[in-house]
Amino acid sequence: MATALGPYGAPFRKISGALYLTSALLILIPIVDFVTSIVPYLPGSSKWRFASSALFAGFLLTPLLGVAMAMIVAGLMNHRFVLRWIGILSLVVAVGLVVACALLALDIIELRSTAEPEVQGALVLTGVRAIFKNLVMSGSLVYIGLACRSASARMEPPRAEAPMAPIVGTPRR
Repeated sequence: MATALGPYGAPFRKISGALYLTSALLILIPIVDFVTSIVPYLPGSSKWRFASSALFAGFLLTPLLGVAMAMIVAGLMNHRFVLRWIGILSLVVAVGLVVACALLALDIIELRSTAEPEVQGALVLTGVRAIFKNLVMSGSLVYIGLACRSASARMEPPRAEAPMAPIVGTPRR
């Protein structure tokens, strides 16, 4: 199997599984932390939606590092399939973050109208900061998604092993 590392790829191939595992943990552990920190789930409450959306924006950087690590390993090891799926999932999550921004903006408008005047500024600032983080992350994921799709399309497909040529002079049975 050819890699971008050339002859130095053999030792890296042995640790690529461990690096994929590490990147999966960098992605999954913050998500589990977030999901367990917003209990009890009250999606009907605009206060709960606002607080959980603002909290979620702070959890986004570590999963991005996990995606970047998996992308680097897949690119170096010529794992076209993994690179393609990283690209697809990054684009899907980017769209989800944009939708979350729109919903958060609606919650900010709703909460601002019912909040005390001295709290309204902090409420809007917190919401705008969360929307900004989500949009920056969404833009990063779009860039990652398009880069992964482009890189996987440019990689050579894996070649099947060539059958061994018959040895000349051996008797047939």
